[in-house]
Amino acid sequence: MRKVNWKYKLEAMVLKTVLALIRLPGLDRASAIGGFLGRTFGPKLGITRRARRRIMRAMPELGEVEVERIVTAMWDNLGRVSFEYAYIDTFRREDQRHRIEVVGMEVLRAHAASGEGGLLLSGHFGNFELLPVAMNREGFTGGEVYRPANNPYVNDWMLDMRGAKTGSVQIPKGRKGTRDLLTILRDHGFVAMLFDQKMNEGIEVKLFGIPSMTTPAPAGLAIRLGTVMFPACIERLEGAHFRVTLYPPIKANPDAEAVGETIRLTQVLNDFLEARIREKPENWIWLHNRWAD
Repeated sequence: MRKVNWKYKLEAMVLKTVLALIRLPGLDRASAIGGFLGRTFGPKLGITRRARRRIMRAMPELGEVEVERIVTAMWDNLGRVSFEYAYIDTFRREDQRHRIEVVGMEVLRAHAASGEGGLLLSGHFGNFELLPVAMNREGFTGGEVYRPANNPYVNDWMLDMRGAKTGSVQIPKGRKGTRDLLTILRDHGFVAMLFDQKMNEGIEVKLFGIPSMTTPAPAGLAIRLGTVMFPACIERLEGAHFRVTLYPPIKANPDAEAVGETIRLTQVLNDFLEARIREKPENWIWLHNRWAD
């Protein structure tokens, strides 16, 4: 039996209350409020200095005015994402299909029609919580990989809520979730995964020409199981409306040496990530410690 930690329990109660309050004004207004708070206060926070350094390191050709535009728009998006979290179930409703436009779904449908599953891989673009929602809404069953919350009460509650609202099996990062992930893929299901955060135990490949420790897990699954990888990007269009774009699939070379192929595939994924960031840098969260500062 879990020993009650009253600090954690209070944190969970506060979070539930805040999300309940955020639901009162409705999705569009709540998203707008979150955006206002994000762009008004976010750029003034100390952590934003890290984002500025990372933008200038990745794209030194940008001027100060452009960097500030990116930072402000990034915080606008992040504020909106925080408030939109209370409305994940709304995005799944049939009368709200217009909020998520999906491009490139025909490739995924053709792949699924052959009886195969795959990995849907993305980064922290737009509202990154919506990839599993779009996947489930379009009829693809499977799971999503998540990072467990430090607060166990929050974690249990989020698992129940996310599972119910996204329609996906919740797979914790690390060894604990590996069994579920492998089971889904071997049963020809689909798994959504974000791969853009730094992983100290990963492998070193380049991102913006900078050595970046990156998870080898997607490449490893592609090599081990023959799983096809489908890179995706979630772009905020206007307000609480999005475009999910699926890009051409990436496959492992079955005849290649495993270590070299892992490095190659991981670099291909980072190249995809960099290309999408360069297209719309404010659509990505620059606050992550992607490189050592």
